[in-house]
Amino acid sequence: MEVVTTIQNTFFQQIKDRLPGHLALVDEIADTLDISNDSAYRRIRGETSLDFEEIAALAYKHGISLDGLTSSKSDTVAFRYQPLVEETFSFEDYMETVLTDIKSIEEKEGGTMTYVANDIPFFQLFGVPEVASFKLFVWTKTILNYAEHKGKKFRIGEGLSDRAQELGNQLIECYCNIPSTEVFHSGSLDSTLNQIEYYYIGRLFADKAEALVLCDKLSELVDHMQRQAELEVKFPFGRELPEGTAELRRGNYQLYYNEVLHTDNTVLASAGDFKMAYLTNNGHNSLMTTNPVFHDHAERAIKNLLSKSSLVSGTSEKERNRIFMAYQDKIDQMRSAIK
Repeated sequence: MEVVTTIQNTFFQQIKDRLPGHLALVDEIADTLDISNDSAYRRIRGETSLDFEEIAALAYKHGISLDGLTSSKSDTVAFRYQPLVEETFSFEDYMETVLTDIKSIEEKEGGTMTYVANDIPFFQLFGVPEVASFKLFVWTKTILNYAEHKGKKFRIGEGLSDRAQELGNQLIECYCNIPSTEVFHSGSLDSTLNQIEYYYIGRLFADKAEALVLCDKLSELVDHMQRQAELEVKFPFGRELPEGTAELRRGNYQLYYNEVLHTDNTVLASAGDFKMAYLTNNGHNSLMTTNPVFHDHAERAIKNLLSKSSLVSGTSEKERNRIFMAYQDKIDQMRSAIK
């Protein structure tokens, strides 16, 4: 009974870790299980054991990996899976899920994030709606072959709903508030540039001039990412840092560059004992687990990657300029090909 109580206590602590600051654990348990607050308190104190249906309901709602509760030596890891399927996929719902996840890190003391970027970091995209809407259109039309896009061409200004852009702005704010380490490589821009080229050659732009606009906007985004690395501070695209803010927050952003090992997009986030790991499946589908063992193994692998990478944020001006100039050269080459 003592083991069961310990597991139940850990389970409730993980739920509490995920709740926004204004929500009380007892209210969340009572609402989810449709029971009284008194019954919820008895479960939280361990006086009443959760049954299987209650565990399943709470774990599903809060994205909790049960294997991480029962055994630290388990060779089975449970993931929350978010496939981009036309019949069930809503980009706004997807963004709300991600926002809930990173808010749970932002609101906790000592929260951090590590992002190994095989493409432009997801959170950076929403500062430039033209690029964000293009990426979404490519994912849903060309890669996932959504029927609603059949015969459609991309036009800047379409694709991102007002709600999606609002959520994107909230994602950027949370992302900028969480101290982060990111890893880029020479091909971190290639996926987006290849997509622009494919759409231009395939005449999938409503107006070919929009390919040039995307190149310009992508160049502005690269400038912004370079500026963040220079200051060692993340801040929203198109916004000036208030005077003194850079010094106060200096060091909340570290950027590494790896020239050898290219991996899939991987995001790790943690605050104390609360840990999350995100992976991509088939390039775009999202996998998330709160299994602490998986998180720690992934973290060790990334630390090994960092040991073979160059730190280019802060004082590494020469190396940083070389890397970002190479990114800009690739964009210039795309412009020349289009013109």
